[in-house]
Amino acid sequence: MALKHKVTCRPSGNVVEVEEGKNLLVALREADTYVKSSCGGHATCTDCIIKIVSGEDYLTPPPFEELKLLGNVFHITKERLACQTCVTGDVIIDISKHDKATDEARLKNKTSNYSKKKQAPAIVRKESDKEKIRAEQLAEQTKFEQDQKEKSETWKNHWDKEKEAGAPKKLAGGKRPKYFNTDKVDYENETYTRPLSPEKQKLKDERLAQKSEQSAQQKTDKHLVQKSREIPDSDKEFKKFRK
Repeated sequence: MALKHKVTCRPSGNVVEVEEGKNLLVALREADTYVKSSCGGHATCTDCIIKIVSGEDYLTPPPFEELKLLGNVFHITKERLACQTCVTGDVIIDISKHDKATDEARLKNKTSNYSKKKQAPAIVRKESDKEKIRAEQLAEQTKFEQDQKEKSETWKNHWDKEKEAGAPKKLAGGKRPKYFNTDKVDYENETYTRPLSPEKQKLKDERLAQKSEQSAQQKTDKHLVQKSREIPDSDKEFKKFRK
């Protein structure tokens, strides 16, 4: 037979005997003591919070689900979830926050917003109304198809039709295609097929002049290097006698 421990409920002063291993929410409900709970004891809400007045050492440690909701602050608040708390000795708890009449009145105020008077009346359609709606939908569909057909007929061979005198001119129409810059270049002869603008011609001349100066400077430097490497005749004669 399981051990039973006394749980004193304040402020009513009722004493409930709770079996060891059974959580307080189930035990108190079996003893007709009201404790609010929205999740039914699955530790997904905080409605069943109770305050421990005495006997903290005779409680099972809080599981992870309870710590996730309340945090590790029992030493400050002295609050536990009734659905996750079992007793191993006599304890005194405070359940003054759990009032059945107050909770029922609060629930009634919430549900009063969904009264039948405020709900929109259901629309009941008769067979004659259905036929009328079908006729309207058919007329709309016929008109849409007719408009689409007229639009396609106006587009057909529109280029053969004479243009209206008062028709607005379309922007970006009738423009000549622009040439690419590469169309001017003759890659084989390294020249241009069409004359350049004065600005571009000036840039080209400057570039060619700079290139010719660089090539001349390179030739001069090359000649000087080659000349410096040549051995003078006096040095050749000196090397002969040295042997």
